[in-house]
Amino acid sequence: MKWRVDGEGGSPLRCPYCGHDNPEGRRYCEECGEKIARLEAERARARRKALREAARMRLELEKEGLEREEIERRLRRARRRTAPRVGILLALACLVVLAVVLAVVLSGGPSAPEKAVTEFFQSIKDRDVLAYLKHTDLDLYKMAKQGEYQPDLYAVGIDYDHYRLEGLKTRLVKEEGDYAEVEVVGGYFEGFYDQGESSGGVDFSQYPRLVTLVKVENTWLVNDYNLMKLPYPLPEILPGEEEFPEVEEGAGDTG
Repeated sequence: MKWRVDGEGGSPLRCPYCGHDNPEGRRYCEECGEKIARLEAERARARRKALREAARMRLELEKEGLEREEIERRLRRARRRTAPRVGILLALACLVVLAVVLAVVLSGGPSAPEKAVTEFFQSIKDRDVLAYLKHTDLDLYKMAKQGEYQPDLYAVGIDYDHYRLEGLKTRLVKEEGDYAEVEVVGGYFEGFYDQGESSGGVDFSQYPRLVTLVKVENTWLVNDYNLMKLPYPLPEILPGEEEFPEVEEGAGDTG
């Protein structure tokens, strides 16, 4: 519920949060709902101070025996000199409020390990080999940057021709020194071949994926990236069973 105070009307009161011009007298912005009474209180104090100053100046001018027109002319001139100072004070107050809001927003952003996981999946979606190596193999990344290594999509395991990545959400589980755990708790990830075949996709809200990372040279690298990059639910691996069991040559031959 938005409350009003007496005296609504007059010059608009600009909200320091969204910039909406509100009727003077509002305690809350009619656009975003944020409280703006503090800003209005500052304006009211400035008006009262200006009125007191004008009354004091009027008395002094009357004591000098000046005509009424001359008194009013001098008062108008004094108000013109005062108005810019009030505007500057209000502008500074708005800047302080915006700085506080910005600091709160920035401090609530994702952690460095979460950013690394997001960039890891985004590099697969974009089929960007260099960005993929940056969070999987730092040595190969440096060699590729220096032109000593020509990375190949399929060689690094980006097997599908197209990827779909939507609404990725992460949660920092643990960050201790050079080790971190990030859980992918939302979003959809799927791979496609040009022929139209699909990986089947994975909904991370139903199949959360725990990604472990290690920090090397101030860069977070994804552990088990060959498993983490799979665009479908991870297979259940029994104790003692290999993630990618090798198939012996000739095991599938018949006759």
